Amino acid sequence: MKAILPIIALMAAPAMIAQAYGAESAGVLQGLLPTDGSMQTGVAVAPQHTQELAPLHQQFISKLQALEPEKQKAVLENYDPLTLIAYNADIWPDKAEYEKYKAEWKKVKLVATQNVAVGLKNSGNNRWTVLSLAENPATKRTAPLTISALSYDSGKNIWISNNGELTATEYSATDDHVFGAQIGHEWKLEKEDSLSKMTENIRVTKRTDGKAIFIVYSFTEVSAINPNLIIAQGGYALMIPTRTAQVNMAAPGSR
Repeated sequence: MKAILPIIALMAAPAMIAQAYGAESAGVLQGLLPTDGSMQTGVAVAPQHTQELAPLHQQFISKLQALEPEKQKAVLENYDPLTLIAYNADIWPDKAEYEKYKAEWKKVKLVATQNVAVGLKNSGNNRWTVLSLAENPATKRTAPLTISALSYDSGKNIWISNNGELTATEYSATDDHVFGAQIGHEWKLEKEDSLSKMTENIRVTKRTDGKAIFIVYSFTEVSAINPNLIIAQGGYALMIPTRTAQVNMAAPGSR
């Protein structure tokens, strides 16, 4: 059922009180999100690069495709579309061209696309329910995010979804990431059968400057017969500020 309370009104109301299960810890999520049944406001964000980066990135793609298969594989194994690619002399024989690419990459801005609110509620036995709302910018109506269908087990440090258990690894990124330098954890589930291959991820990190928490969720299912055929796909990135109570969607800014 869709919730229809505006997020601002919701956050002005008294915090919802979780059931009393004592001072149970939320594990690695403790201190990152509210754990008393209330929610912290934030925004869904998308990176926005400069127009000048587009032709430079196309040149990178063209030169990558021209490399020998072994060198292509080496580059792609470490490639993250959200992180500045490291200098590679096979792609940029003239390092000045790479510095031009890097300078444009560093101008990336995060654009707010939707107001959100996220928190945790103790369900007992180390299980935590995700409370979330996202506001439709056009109608101002709210509905839960898909991560509310997942739960977190702080004792085992796993997320549980309808697809199974997402297991954890530590995660870190430098300032070359579009969200800035950050540390935290990433949980991942991979399943494959004769029909499809499915991957589900959730990442929760905190910027090293303490300014924001990031929650990144993604889900992809592709055909096992034709890997280029996407059956289902979705995802989003949430930024929960730690120093400001509200982020203005009309004011996108730098990282």
